[in-house]
Amino acid sequence: MRYYSILLVFILFSCSDDFTVPSHVPGVVKVSGNHLFTSYGDGGLIVTSLNTDEVTTHIFPAGDMRGIDDFDIAGDLLFVLDARGNNYVASYSIADLDNPELIDGPYLVPGEPFNGISARNGNLVVSGGTRHLEYFQYDASGEISGPATFGRDRGHPDVLLSDNGQVAFASTDFNLDRKVNGARFGILALSLGTELQIPTEIDQIGITEAGITDGVTTPVGFPIQTALYNNRLLVAHGGGLTIIDLVEQSAFGASRLLDLGINAISVQAQNDIAYVIGLDPTLVKVDISDPANPSIIESVPLNIGDNIPTSLALSNTSVFIAAGEAGLLELAL
Repeated sequence: MRYYSILLVFILFSCSDDFTVPSHVPGVVKVSGNHLFTSYGDGGLIVTSLNTDEVTTHIFPAGDMRGIDDFDIAGDLLFVLDARGNNYVASYSIADLDNPELIDGPYLVPGEPFNGISARNGNLVVSGGTRHLEYFQYDASGEISGPATFGRDRGHPDVLLSDNGQVAFASTDFNLDRKVNGARFGILALSLGTELQIPTEIDQIGITEAGITDGVTTPVGFPIQTALYNNRLLVAHGGGLTIIDLVEQSAFGASRLLDLGINAISVQAQNDIAYVIGLDPTLVKVDISDPANPSIIESVPLNIGDNIPTSLALSNTSVFIAAGEAGLLELAL
């Protein structure tokens, strides 16, 4: 296990909001190409070379933004979300990572207390928490237009777009009075289409044992987190890992729940293995080569004290885990 110690070359100002995840520690981590992207709240976003372990880029909050809490990468474009009360979204060109360029925004968007952002193929969605889900579009240069608003449910704490950008899989609090399959929480599939219009419902699925479970972290860490793998939706939540078959890449088919022995927080997958982190804190590796019969390969304790892991990302050789005050962890696959 390797720990990254990144010196943030800026002054850390205290923030009046009491976030579960301190604003100056790793929050969300993603791999794109040969680089690791990590959000640091009011410290902005740091890009590290996977080849040299050196910081190559440091993007600070722009304009009225107070921080960068979540983000997504779509080709040479980076979309960032400030989720600190007055929420903002902005786009950057990262075609030249040594010189990232603010393209559009920041634009004020609704969202509290949990939020998420996802961008693919010209479509951009901000989940909005207990406020509204906002659907934007962007052009090849990163200019943002919209939004169209979807506000049917009690809340949408996170969102993930399909690979073609046409479907939004929104983690959903359906409502106390309107459960789905007996569950208050689950996933809603929304059609975005190619025109900027109010998203329309394709399907919905309730997930038992998901919701306000141990492991909730603000402002973006609600533990119903999703990943796509081989036309299936993987959902990490308080009850474990749920694998949902996708019919025609949009509607929900059969699903099965695997109890991991942890309150699951985040999941990613490659080479028929799902990697799930949980509150305990633990990394669980799951064999999903037969999605109808997933099985646990091993559970690896994380030596991070009382810190809560919040996000993980995969390279060809490593698992990277954002682990609060313990920093960034790198474990061999």
